[in-house]
Amino acid sequence: MAARVNIGILGAGTVGSAVHDLIAAGHLARFGVDAEVVKVFTRTPQGKPRYETSPELFTTDATEVTRHPDVDIVVEVLAAGGAEDLRIQKEWVVDALRHGKSVATANKALLVAHGAEIWTTARESGRAVRFEACVAGGIPIISPLTQSLSAERPAAVYGLLNGTSNYILTEMSQHGRSYEDALASAQALGYAEADPDADVSGRDAEAKLLLLSSITFGTRLQPGAIHRKGIERIHAIDFLYAARKGRSTIKSVALARSVDGALEAMVTPMIVPERHPIAGIDGVTNAVFFKGQVSDGGASEGDDWDYVFAGPGAGGGATAVAVLGDVHELTARSGDTPFLPVESIVSEVDSVLPEDELRASFYVRFVVRDQSGIVGDICQVFGEKQINVAEIWQLEHGADELESLLGAGAGGVAPEEILPFVITLEQTNVGQLRQALARIAQKDYVLAEPLWLPIWKA
Repeated sequence: MAARVNIGILGAGTVGSAVHDLIAAGHLARFGVDAEVVKVFTRTPQGKPRYETSPELFTTDATEVTRHPDVDIVVEVLAAGGAEDLRIQKEWVVDALRHGKSVATANKALLVAHGAEIWTTARESGRAVRFEACVAGGIPIISPLTQSLSAERPAAVYGLLNGTSNYILTEMSQHGRSYEDALASAQALGYAEADPDADVSGRDAEAKLLLLSSITFGTRLQPGAIHRKGIERIHAIDFLYAARKGRSTIKSVALARSVDGALEAMVTPMIVPERHPIAGIDGVTNAVFFKGQVSDGGASEGDDWDYVFAGPGAGGGATAVAVLGDVHELTARSGDTPFLPVESIVSEVDSVLPEDELRASFYVRFVVRDQSGIVGDICQVFGEKQINVAEIWQLEHGADELESLLGAGAGGVAPEEILPFVITLEQTNVGQLRQALARIAQKDYVLAEPLWLPIWKA
């Protein structure tokens, strides 16, 4: 006999409508689940799909979903919004849990901001919260990390967690487009919002990484607690240096790993060697890499294992599929202990490395006024800060490439007066690098703020 489950949906936008469509099309029936949507909350029901034929399905009062006597599972797929919106959404999720509903959510910002209260309420209410759709869209990663790979001791989790940024960087790399042109293309194709800040600044990837860190390492971090840098200042010229001199490309990487008992975490564009699998993942595709160590006390103990999960990271369809997977899991586990009590995960790390203590080799791109002695002067500053220079990279540039750098702060300077070049640095920490660059920025030959990026280390 098919399991009967009634669904209430908070949100009727792109994802909410896609979830409703999949349920109505019977996508869970092949797993023996007879699912039906019985109530949908939206502030603007008029004009929504199905409103004309079934207006009784819709409500402008969220509690008619969270307290509906027939609803078994609440699907929360609301747009995140600002702090007040998140507070209100948290109240609705908590209300659903207290009224005996389990919750499947795609709202990563909500869990990052209010996860502690939500997990506590779920535990106290004997209900479950599933959030597969919060990280990497349609890629199944939460379940593998918490179930299939739970026997492994985590060493690192990292990847490409924002399809918009990956698309923009791919366009810049493969077609030589400017950041502005690549962003406009992403917006035209629907990959980027009219206000793309959350994507290009790294905030979206940061929220996803904080969730991954919580289930991988047991950390409880808030936005702003880790190093974050966006892709806005990446120039097409940086891909030329990375490819021609470094046999590398540039990817916006979200990374969390254990280093001597501390968590090293960051979201930043990185110089990634072409030989690394992450370098070949292009377009809007997302990918998550997990490195673990088997700890069974046998011959395999201590062996490193790498797992890769890749696929569509965004869009209503991909996210809806992940949400439906959570609905199926909640239905299958309806009589079990609630799935994934996040608050009870034991921490695998003792502390979080402060931003200034993050260590890496670095790529630093300079744009200066062409005059003698500049490279030596810059290298002297690095030496005074005990930072070793690895290589100096310089390419020949045409007038168009040089002119394109004028927007980086060198207005009014003729192309023939501009000298771009790159210095790569041996291992140092972010604090030392910033101190050195602050000194260099005071030099009168500097035409633009230097761009610095970590170089991927295995």
